[in-house]
Amino acid sequence: MSQAKSLELSSSLESSKKSSGHDSQIQAFVSDPASENVLREVLDEFQPGNFSLSCLTCAQATGRLRRGSTPKILIIDVAGEDQPITSLVDLANTLEPDVRVLVIGDRQDANFYRQLTRGLGVAEYLYKPLNRSMVARFFGPFLTDGDYEPETTRGGRVLGFLSARGGAGATTIAANLAWYLGEVARRHTLILDADLYTGSVSVLLGTKTDGGLRTAFESPQRVDELFIERSAQRIGERCDVLGSQVDLSESVPVASNGPRHLISILKKKYNFVIADIPDFLEEVNRNIIDICDQRVVILDPTLPSLRDTLRIVAASRSSTHGVRPLIVLNKFGQPGSLSLSEIANGLGRQPDVVVPFLPKILNEAEISGYPAVRNRSAFRSSIELLAQEAASVSANERSAERGSFTRFVTDFIGRIRK
Repeated sequence: MSQAKSLELSSSLESSKKSSGHDSQIQAFVSDPASENVLREVLDEFQPGNFSLSCLTCAQATGRLRRGSTPKILIIDVAGEDQPITSLVDLANTLEPDVRVLVIGDRQDANFYRQLTRGLGVAEYLYKPLNRSMVARFFGPFLTDGDYEPETTRGGRVLGFLSARGGAGATTIAANLAWYLGEVARRHTLILDADLYTGSVSVLLGTKTDGGLRTAFESPQRVDELFIERSAQRIGERCDVLGSQVDLSESVPVASNGPRHLISILKKKYNFVIADIPDFLEEVNRNIIDICDQRVVILDPTLPSLRDTLRIVAASRSSTHGVRPLIVLNKFGQPGSLSLSEIANGLGRQPDVVVPFLPKILNEAEISGYPAVRNRSAFRSSIELLAQEAASVSANERSAERGSFTRFVTDFIGRIRK
């Protein structure tokens, strides 16, 4: 590939000036149906009716663009291409100078990413498998007309869990996802039990509480990374819990900047902060919800829960984050409950994740004080899917388990040699 062509592609892709004459604002070409479904859902959210989406290879898409008009934003898939850089250079020759290009592929190495974004001027690159959360997070800033507020704070991501109604199971789902992200996916994770009075995360994960979270809410000036290290309760190598249990007769004066300051410190220390948010209406919990990068609404298959889920989703549309809440249907199959088709019809779409009704497994885990996701079951499969949808973390248990075994063998050999 010549340097002249590389510079030509960089020039054609870097410019973001608006121009007239585009028939379609967004055109997307992907090479597999799964990616097509994910992209269609995100584009419907950001630019409804203002895009075209086709399942074509990069070469086929280039041929179509030669014969038609050039879009303002182009999403192109180079997965499976033997020479993806060369394919993009050929594509650049068919584009007008103001096109913004978003690329999808199957390579995960950093050098390839730098080659695309720095060397060729591609706006953003994502590798497969895609999920809605990933595409909305990284492609979202380029798909809007200026009302999207991209993440600007460096650090971990905050996932907020809301129950549509009491008893829907948000705490159970949040606690098990936190353990999974920390101990299986090997991401540094903290679960924040925002219910100062009746929070039950510590019970589910078999640990105790202290006054750390209460102090953080009352006196944010005392919170730093050392404070977090002393207050967070360790439940695994990479999973911690932060919570408090306040006497029901007490009133906790929460500082206006308490939750925001606490989470800003946590994001510096952890890859993921899982916030179990007890009451959507409390002011302190509204503040936490506003900070979340991704909200997850948990509903059970009942009519009141379905109704309140719709209300929460409607309230979330006023957010400038641009990412709609993930919807998790919990306790699916519970006797006397709504069917999946009834839930989907009420929501206007399918739930993102469905968790089956498994009372025996979850009750035994709660009594024993260990996370139910630790054992292989249908519940664990649902949590794995949630980890992919909410945190863009794919299930890779075998490598994680091999890693634990390798560390054990290495430590054992080391002791023998001593």
